[in-house]
Order: sequence, then structure tokens, then C-alpha cells
Amino acid sequence: MKKGLKIVALSLVAALSVTACSGNTNNGASNGNTSQKESGSGQTAVSTDTFAKYEEPVVVSIGRSIDPSYTYEGNDTAENNLYTRWLLDAYNIEIKHEWEAASSDYGQKVSLAIGSNDLPDAMIVDESQLRQMVKADQLADLTEVYEQYGSERLKQIYDSNEGLLEGVTFDGKLYALPETTLPSAPLTWIRKDWLDELSLNEPKTIADLEEVAKAFIDNKMGGDNTIGVVGTQQGGSLYSTFLSSSDHFLNFSSVFFAKDAYPGIWVKDDEGKAVYGSTTEETKEALAVLRDWYASGVLDKEVGIRKSTQEVIASGQTGIFFGPWWSAYNIMDSIKNDDKANWRPYAIPVNEEGKFNSNQATGSSFIVVKKSYKNPEAVIKLLNIHVNEKEESYKTAVGKELTSQEIPLFLIMGHGDQLNYAVNTTQKVLRDEITLEEVDKLNYGFTYEIASHVKNVKLEPFDNFDIQYWDQESDPDYFSHLYAHLNGGSTFVNADINWVKSLVTSQTKTMQTRWSNLKKLEDETFLKIIMGSAPIEEFDTFVEKWYQQGGDQITQEVNDLQ
Repeated sequence: MKKGLKIVALSLVAALSVTACSGNTNNGASNGNTSQKESGSGQTAVSTDTFAKYEEPVVVSIGRSIDPSYTYEGNDTAENNLYTRWLLDAYNIEIKHEWEAASSDYGQKVSLAIGSNDLPDAMIVDESQLRQMVKADQLADLTEVYEQYGSERLKQIYDSNEGLLEGVTFDGKLYALPETTLPSAPLTWIRKDWLDELSLNEPKTIADLEEVAKAFIDNKMGGDNTIGVVGTQQGGSLYSTFLSSSDHFLNFSSVFFAKDAYPGIWVKDDEGKAVYGSTTEETKEALAVLRDWYASGVLDKEVGIRKSTQEVIASGQTGIFFGPWWSAYNIMDSIKNDDKANWRPYAIPVNEEGKFNSNQATGSSFIVVKKSYKNPEAVIKLLNIHVNEKEESYKTAVGKELTSQEIPLFLIMGHGDQLNYAVNTTQKVLRDEITLEEVDKLNYGFTYEIASHVKNVKLEPFDNFDIQYWDQESDPDYFSHLYAHLNGGSTFVNADINWVKSLVTSQTKTMQTRWSNLKKLEDETFLKIIMGSAPIEEFDTFVEKWYQQGGDQITQEVNDLQ
């Protein structure tokens, strides 16, 4: 995900996850059995109560990724802030930073720590680093610790994300705590008020979409300089990749998927072997489509160099863009500028067989604990605290939502069905099929919040999400949330999606030294082909160079992991 969208993603994580700050059903007092467990500073009483406060401080030293541009409150730091001070006061868990690294350098720092076997007590790693540490026997087996100390809520979250723990279990041993994922697929967002004005049918295929875009341009729906389809802006990506699997906002993933192409991720070829999707004939065909769109004026002439595609959408100059269900949050300015701007999402374009394809968003971050750490249950407790309702002292000590920069060992965590539950339950409350009291407030706190406001915002008919059937003024703070969930979210959860998961979700050994140059070659070549400054045949030259410059070795490494 692009940096400019991280705030949106974190906001959605906070909204959809279960980290509500209302009263805690588990207070800090011990109500379980205790046993003696040696810590780094001696003998520390450890309660089997998953939320018990340690009798003496227990230190968790971590390696930490730092965003150099992040501004903390007052004199706070990543190591010493409202959250970490509250952890010490409420639970006697003391966070220490063994080392810090800027976000861009974090992966290299982790690899150095693994290579030298000089590890902090816990840190966040990617998939290849996890496998490397398992092979080197550097990690604590968390099987029994998770079973004994994992809270009911934490276990519910993992149980609802099918196969997640199995993916980090090797030879029957649990070696990591994985993040969950924010569900995502690239929908096509279209100005339905423009469709209606021109009496156009909803498009289904790439060809249909091209016809709609041309009609918008020919009829100057966005003014004299109407743009048919907008997408990648300066510094953005052309499509999601195995390293950024949920990056579906304002790029062209949808077009590639409709041609059964999966650039940027690793898939199986006809023989069942791993192949990089950017090197396939299907990707070449999709590039030819985008090239034709550009040449005919359907595609934004400033693709790849425009400073802000968002501004084009807000100004009303375009009526088509690609983005996930939560893109509704990003069209608020468009609606403010034109209250008739009826942006509706569609699960299109489909392929020749009528299937709506998407890569699958996959988690790529894992908490690991070094084998020699004496209090591995403290790391489990940190995750328990993160995903559960906070105890009463949190309101006074912290009292607000925090980000990954304050919360140590931060992972995206949420029930696998959180979006489905939010969409379907809110609709049921709206239609008086269930009462607000019947909403599962404990496990789906944000659903309860939006459901309690839905009748202030959504007008009849309740099953029509066109912009004219919304009250934007009565409850403006919740309009964007409800519009995103019911307009974007309902389309996404009801779509029949053919999911394709990348065979790997992190870099192999050779990628660590070659991938940057290979990705640059890919991005530059593809953009030149789209813009017409290089012939479509340049794709074949790219494939040859890609394999010659390290792609052969990388492909072998990916196959070795299968």
C-alpha cells in the first residue's frame, strides 16, 4: 500500500478490529492459578490468567521499525509513550528497544540480527525470515504458551482466519503469531449518475468498460477535458504485488485480472511450477489493452506522472477508477463538490468466462520470539491486550486510538468475517430485522457503533445505495463509515470472486540483492509500453533480461519453497 494510504488503512484496522476501548471484561487482578517461571531477572510469579499483572516487571526487548516522519505527542518516543507507560503500570510489562531501524532499513536490520544470531526477545519478521529462523532453530515453540495464555478473543480471531496458524506451524510446532489481513479486491468505481444520464447499461467486460469511458469522453461528462479512466499516479504502482498484496487503489490490477494475468505475484504454470506473473503471455495481453486505451484517449494521458489522481476524481473530471471497497472513503471530496456524484462500485471487469478474478490479500508480518527468552507468555499477553477491550485504566492513561508507531509489536488483527458481519448486521438493524441489542458488541465493537447510527444516515429504499438515498448532514461523522460499508462493502462481500494467492509473500535470498533492479526494469518497461514509447514486443525483451539478471535463480528459489 502506498504511503499516502497508510493512515486510511490504520483507521480501518482500528475500526474493523476488536480493540474497542470500552470497559474490560478482564481486569488486571489475578484470578487464575499461578506458577513459578524464571525470567531474565530471576523468579517471577506468572498467573495462568491471560490478563494478570506480573508481580515484578518483566522486560520484553524488541527490534523496532520506526517511521522517521512520524510525530509523537510531547516528548514521547516509540519506546516511551502513552501506550508503553500504560503497559508497565497496568501489567508490569516493560518494553525495551534492543535496536531501532527506519522502516526502509528494517528488513536489512532483521536479516543482520538473524545472521549473527544476536536476537532481541521478540520482533516482527517476514515469511522468508521466519523460515530462515525456523531452519536455524532460533525460535521458541509457542504451541503450549499460546494454548495456555492466549485469550479467548485472540483464539477466536485466529480460528476465524482459516489456515492462518497452520501456515506458521512447522513439524507440529507453532513458531510465530501472524497478522490477519484487511480484505481487498479491486472493484471498478463508476459515476452511475453519468451512466443513467446517457442511458448506458452497467459494463461487464473490458470491452464494455472501454465503450462507457468513450461515451463519458464524447459527451464531455466531466467537462471539455473529461478523462475516461484514471489510475496510477506519480510514484504509484501499476498493480498489486506479492509484497503489497492489498494495494488495489488507483492502479490497473483489475484490467490485468480480467485477462487472467497476475503480474507482481507468483503463480503456477501449466506444469504446476512457480512462475512470476509479470513474465507471462497473459500479462503481455493486458499491457496491449492498456496501450490501446492510452493511444485512443481512454486512459489518462498523464498516467504514471500525474501528481494527484485523487484531485482528478474530486474535481469531477473523471467517472471511472479502480479501487477496493474502502475507496468510498476517498470520494468524499467528490461528493462535497457535487452532491449528485453517485459513485457506485462494480465487481468488474470479468474475464472471458465471466469470472471476476483477484489476487488474494495475504498477511506478510509475523511476531517471533527467540528460543532462549524466559517469558514468552509476555509476548502472547501483549497481543491479548492489543486485540481485547482495554481495562478501565486505559481511558485515563491513554484515552484515544493509537497507531503502529506507539503500539509495540503491532499487527493488523481482526476476525476473518469482520467486514461481512459489519455489512450484513448493519443492514439487518436498518431493516428492523434485529435490534441493536442483538449486535455482538463484544466481538464486533465497530459494527455496533455504525449500526447505532445507520438510521440517521440511510434513507429508504434501504437496499438502494445511490447517493440520493443518503442523509449526509444529520450525522456527518458516521456518513463516510456507513457509505463505505454499505455501498463499497456490500458489493465486495456479495461478489463471487475467484481468488488467486501468491505462492510466496516475501523475498527469497537472491531477491534481497536483485529485486530492486528487477522491479525497476519491470516498472519502467511496462509504463513505456502503455504510453507507446516502446513497442509491445519490448515485453519479450524484458522477460529475457529479467531471467538473465537474476530471475532464473529467484524462480528456482521460489520453486524450492513449494
